Amino acid sequence: MKIPFGKSNTVAAAVLLACAAPALANSAGDHGHANGNGQQHAQGKAKVHNVTWVFKGTWNAADGTVTVKHGNSFVRKDQLVGTDVQFDLSGTRFVVKDVNKDGARNQADLADGDRVLVKARLPRKDPGSQPFKAKMLIDQTHPPKGGSTH
Repeated sequence: MKIPFGKSNTVAAAVLLACAAPALANSAGDHGHANGNGQQHAQGKAKVHNVTWVFKGTWNAADGTVTVKHGNSFVRKDQLVGTDVQFDLSGTRFVVKDVNKDGARNQADLADGDRVLVKARLPRKDPGSQPFKAKMLIDQTHPPKGGSTH
């Protein structure tokens, strides 16, 4: 039996054109995500999320700073270990023994040289400028008795 090669070339060309037409229409590199005229919308940058930075060190009563001796990976990567860091303590939750017996747990209950742990919610890569807004300050030298933290 003789195969009609003339007709098979016509069929192959038709199949090739059928497959090539959608590929040519989508050749702008937009992968189907264009807005109709071949241009893509700008995606913009993702929002910088805050993470918890944990500073461990000693309290300096004279200037209200913390000499950082240890910290989590964010503190270490930003090379804040070995430096004095200033914190904004307004609105901070204090976990400390009421040393001065005034009925309030605050900065007045901290003594010079106390071991403290300070938690702050700051941007992940760049904490910004000091003073950092502290969320919680825990006095490890004079912890509150009975587990009360208010």
